[in-house]
Order: sequence, then structure tokens, then C-alpha cells
Amino acid sequence: MTRVTRWLVAVAAVAVLGVFAFPLWRVTLEAPQYPEGIGMLIHVDGVSGVNEHDLNNINGLNHYIGMARIEPDAIPELKFMPWIAGVMVVTGLLVAARGSRRLCIVWATLMLATLAAGVYDFWRWEYDYGHNLNPDAAIRIPGLSYQPPLFGSKQILNFVAHSYPAAGGWLLISAGSIIGSVLVYLLFGFRAAKRSARRTTGLVSTVAVPGMAVILLASCGTVGPRPLVAGTDECAKCRMMITDPRFGAEVITRTGRIQTFDAVECLASYVAAADSAAIHSIWVQDFEHAGTWIAAEQAVFITGAAVASPMGRSLLALAPGATPSAAVARYGGRATDWRALVSSAHGDMHAETGDASAGAVGGATDAH
Repeated sequence: MTRVTRWLVAVAAVAVLGVFAFPLWRVTLEAPQYPEGIGMLIHVDGVSGVNEHDLNNINGLNHYIGMARIEPDAIPELKFMPWIAGVMVVTGLLVAARGSRRLCIVWATLMLATLAAGVYDFWRWEYDYGHNLNPDAAIRIPGLSYQPPLFGSKQILNFVAHSYPAAGGWLLISAGSIIGSVLVYLLFGFRAAKRSARRTTGLVSTVAVPGMAVILLASCGTVGPRPLVAGTDECAKCRMMITDPRFGAEVITRTGRIQTFDAVECLASYVAAADSAAIHSIWVQDFEHAGTWIAAEQAVFITGAAVASPMGRSLLALAPGATPSAAVARYGGRATDWRALVSSAHGDMHAETGDASAGAVGGATDAH
């Protein structure tokens, strides 16, 4: 083994330590009755709710459709997974210290097989929970299963289930990427690299770069806006289907959940009423460049433009390089910024509350 491969094995082993500090996987459920979603986090030694009561709520929903309760103490894998992770770390560091090529090949092969077995076991666990249903459940739909996706999103009744790696999972993926790259190098590239005067450079470019790229991706820990799908995505505020993504927007919460909107005015109303501490970032579509996202705080907004928008206020967003006066000359209306839009939405909310209160007082007076 070269010095670089030994360091890479050590880095992979240390990355596995992250599973003791961060959850491995996140499964969330979104539905009209749960607009903020409910979810659970799978740890190396347990299962918990994303929020305090989420796991109990999920178990309550599962009861109605016949799924078993998720009881962490009844899942045997959670008892020995910490030991497996610990062995991976210790043996990896020992292999890196020893520097034996053959020993590293054996270790890397066993580690990749262990990671693959873990992925399969997780899929099988989801399959059992989604298919082995209580025949006496309150809700029974013949032929329908409730297995969430292993990776990605899936519609289940009126819920959308999302399943993605959490920080610990990304660290395991990073470690697996590095281990796999080292194994390929030791099996197929080692002899050629020994004959090359630039073997260290070649190793770093072909082995270290892919693995470290995944680690950098994991370390970011945040998700960016995703493309809007017309005719499929719906607005988190008004529940209308998104038909023209040019007016669309998204909010990314601190937990990584993405809320979609069909219009900027719906976005502003949602943000005005939301807990700002729960919001990670806010994004709007560049009206002039379809599919291009802009941070809401940086965008130039035109309200009352001579363009029909989904909610009727003719409100559109432009890239920060747009000159407000030129944009107004092109689209009409007037230019404004994100802070003013949210402030206006706050004002509208208070006005509606005031009107409702006045109506209630007036009704009470008339009754007397």
C-alpha cells in the first residue's frame, strides 16, 4: 500500500465514526392533514421522531392501515449495528497502520459486503412493515402495500413518503465510496501505478477525488431547490396545482423538507405566517429564465405587471442583475423587494384578522 491509500483507508474508517453522532436515515410523510410533515430518524442504535411526537403519530397512522408499531427495542439490528460500526472503525485503522495490500483487499471486500448487506436489510425491514398487515385493520385495500421507498419519494394513499440518507448515512456512503475506490486501485491499478512516475497524482485523481467529493457533499448537509413539476406539484399555501413554474417558488425547511408554491404571493403569505427559525432558505423562479432559481432575498420583484399570474396579482421575480426601472418599462407595474412583499403579507393578515374581529363585534352589537 502507498502512503495515499493508507491515509484514504484511515479517512474512511474515521468517517464511519459519524454514525454514532448523526442519524443514518430520514423517512418523512407529507399529507394535507400534516402540511409540515411528520417523520422518523433511524440511528445506528435506535429510531426516533423528527419532532417530539412524530413517532407516536406514525404508529397511530400505521395502526389504522394494519402496519405493526415501530418499536426500536423489537428491532434486533439496532442492538448489533453499533458493534459492527465499531469493528469497521478499529479494523480500518489497523489496516491503515499495517499497510498490507492483501490485508487491505480482504478488509475492503468485507466492508463493502457489510454495507451492501445493511442496505438490503433496511429494504427488507421496510418491505416487512409495508406488506405484513393486520387483516383486522380499520382500513384495508386489497392488493395495496405501504412500503416506503428505499431512496426517493412515493405516493401512498394521500401521503407522500420521502426516504433519504441523513448525515450519518452520507458519511457511510462517503466511506463506501473511498473503500470501493481503494479496492479497485489495489486490484487493477496498483501494478500500473508502480510503473508510473506519477502514481501518487494518478491515485489521488482516480481514488481520492470521488471519495472526497462525496464527503464534501455529505458535509454540506443541506438540500437545494428542486425542479418544479407542472401538473404534479401543488402549492403548500393554496393547494392549487402548479401549472406555470415560471411563477413558482420553494421553501426549504431546517429539516430538509421542500414546500412548493404556485405563485410568489402564496410564498410571501406562507413565510409571513411561518416560524422563521424553521426555514432554511427561500427560492423563487427567474421569470425570464425557466428553471433558474434565485434566493428570494436577492431577487427583483415586479408587482402589477402586464402578465397574467396564477393568483391574479401579476407578481413575478427576476434575477438580481435586472435593473428595476428597465424591468418596469418591460413588464409594467412597479418594482419591489422580498422584505417589502413579506411585510405586505403581514399587513394583509392583520387586516383580515381585524375585519373578522370587527364583524364579530358588529354581530354581537346587533344581537343586543
